[in-house]
This record gives sequence, structure tokens and C-alpha cells, in this order.
Amino acid sequence: MNKEFKTYIEAEISRFNAMLEKNALSDEDKQMVENHIEQLKSIVDKIDNSENAETENIESLRNAIEEMGKQMEALREKIGVENANNEDKEKETMVENYLSTKNAFSDFAAAIRNSKNSAEFKENWGTKLVENGFTISEGSECAFLPEAVRSEITDLWDRNAGWLKDLNDTGAKKYYIRHNTSDQNAETSRAKGWKKGDTKVGQSINFAAKLVDSQFIYKIQEIDLQTRFESDEALISYVLGELVDQILYEIKRAILVGDGRDDSSPYKISKFETLAKDTTDAYTIVSTCESDFLVDDMRAMVDGIHNPNSKPVYVFMSKADLRQLSRIQGSETSTPLYVSTEQVCEQIGCSRIITTDLLGADYKAIAFIPNEYVLVGEGPLNPVMYSWHEGYQNKDVYRYECVGGGAIKGLQSSAVLLPAGN
Repeated sequence: MNKEFKTYIEAEISRFNAMLEKNALSDEDKQMVENHIEQLKSIVDKIDNSENAETENIESLRNAIEEMGKQMEALREKIGVENANNEDKEKETMVENYLSTKNAFSDFAAAIRNSKNSAEFKENWGTKLVENGFTISEGSECAFLPEAVRSEITDLWDRNAGWLKDLNDTGAKKYYIRHNTSDQNAETSRAKGWKKGDTKVGQSINFAAKLVDSQFIYKIQEIDLQTRFESDEALISYVLGELVDQILYEIKRAILVGDGRDDSSPYKISKFETLAKDTTDAYTIVSTCESDFLVDDMRAMVDGIHNPNSKPVYVFMSKADLRQLSRIQGSETSTPLYVSTEQVCEQIGCSRIITTDLLGADYKAIAFIPNEYVLVGEGPLNPVMYSWHEGYQNKDVYRYECVGGGAIKGLQSSAVLLPAGN
């Protein structure tokens, strides 16, 4: 009887040692297993030293060992769950790491080359994502860009987006702007006193709304097949550089002065409200140069913006006008001095001055609060890219598409200064 019991105990010791060898235990659990092993070894020693142990003592020891076994089973189950979780984490890490590999970059480049339209690109790139463990919903393929591509686009955005980065990006597909058109000083709007017995009168509110919607904006680039690139990286870098820069320029132009195309043009970018205006409305104050000094007109333009929370105000003007504002001369015979752009900002009351040649002869300056101009759509940072081969001209054609739109949200948050005589 003692021999059989000893064999049983030694088998339990072997099972416990096997758990230690897996090295998957916490320090606390490891200490518990080691304590159980020591207890079992102590029982073996007692059996060896007492061949006539009473049966009831053996049964008591067997019950204690079974209790240890239950604890070990619970521990095994815990280790199994933790190992499964670790495997899931490892798999998740492998999936995420795919986007940072050169294979992902090559697969992305191949998806562009082998797609004749955006639907084919999404299908080709989506297939590669699924093959590498991603679970994606239809239409979200372009949200998973290789890190190298994402980094390239982000770098281009950071370098060239400029003031676009400071606009209020809602992230929405559409956005409604509403405001009360009632005059605050009108009797129907004002708070009123009340005398006992009189009937109280409610406020009359008139709301106006405008919808900020988006549209597709694209740029197509043709590359003659005689132009060779040494690698996928060089090709994608060149294509992105050309396409992203032009998209950013076009959006800036559309916001500032409009894209310059007729309303009937099929290429019209119409979903960005233009800051440049000729008449005052609820969102923009238009004035005309009438002072002897440009700095006074500029100051009056900025002061006219409704900005109770002192948000940053940006001013667009020509380089020539900035030089005129920065030039200081005490008398006709004294040597002129040029103050810094920051000092000119202080003079006219703005946060930043941006020089541009887009204003032309029609507008002297434009001022606005960037945070009060909202953007909708996914924008240039989330593009749809694809390409096709033009066999008749032996060219590869690349297309970069994004969805965007925008509008002025804040009442009287922008201002336009027209040249004298307008």
C-alpha cells in the first residue's frame, strides 16, 4: 500500500516540476508550486522512514494531495488562458507590423500599378490586407496605408500644408452651421422687465443654416515609360510629391480666393467657401482702403473681426504690402528702417501674416480666424490612389483622390480689405 502511494506522490511531483519548467508562472504562483513539491517530498520521506504507516493516515495525506492537485489544475487553466492571450497579442502585433514592412510597401505599389480605377485599387489592396490578418469593413481599405506611405504623406503635409493645419477639421462627412439672424438689440430679442398682471413676451429667434458638404478632388499625373525609377520607393515618393503638393495648393487657393474656374466648369472646386468676398455678409466684413496709411486700414480690418475669445487671427497680403508696412522712415532725409514681420503683426493686431500672390489687384488683404473655418471629409491625408497604363501613348498614369470641403463657421470671423476705388 505504501509503495503504491509513494508512486502516486512521485507522479504528482513530476507534474508539478513540469509546470516549473514551462517558466510561465508568476513569482507568487511559482513559490506556491515549489512549496507543494517540498510538502510532497516530505511525505515521501515519511513513507520511507515508516513502512507501517496506518491506512487512515495515508487517506488523510491523499486528500491533502488531491487538494494540491485542484490548485494545480486551476493554475494550469490560468496559464493556458494567459498563453492564449499572449498568442492573440503576438498575432495582433504581427498584423500591425505588416504595415511597417517593405512587403507592405511593395504590395501597395503593386496595387496601384495593377488597378484601373479606385474600385480595383480598393479590392487589390484590401485583398493584401486580409491576407496579412487584417479585418476591414468595405470602404475602409485606404485607412490602412503602409507606414512608409503614411509617413511620406504626413511629411508632405507638415512641410507644405502651412495654414491648412490650423483650420478646424471636424472629421465629419457633412456639417451644418446654424446661427441666429435676429438683431441682439431688437426689441424682439432683448430681455424685458415685467409688471404684475402683464403677459410676458417670448423671444423671437430666426435661424439660418448652411450645409458644409464635400466633393472629390483629384490630380492625375502621367509618367512616360522611358522615365525609369530605381525602386518602388523612388516611384511612390516622386508620385506622392507631385500629386500631394498640387492638391494642397488647389485647396489653399479654393479657400482663399476660389479656384478661378467658371461655375459651369466640370472641374470646378465648389465645396470650399471662399474667404475673398466683395460684399459683407453674416460671416465676413468687407471694407475698402480709405486712409492715408495702409497700416490704419489693416488695423481697422482686423479690429472689425468678432473675436471675443481672442483667438489667433491670420492675415493674407502681398509681399510688397508687407514691405510697405514694415518700412519706417523718420523724415524724407533719414535712412529708412525695416521692422520684423512680428512687429507688423503687433501693429495691425494679428497673430500671423502670410504673404501670397493670389490676391492680385482685386483684394488688398484678407483676415480670418482659422479655428472658425471648418473642414469636412477625409482630406489629403487619407487618399485613394490608383494607376493605369495608357498603351497608345506608352505611359503610366497615376491618380490621387481625396474628399474635402469647408466653410466659415464663426459670425464675422473673417474680413476682406479691398483696394481704394472699389
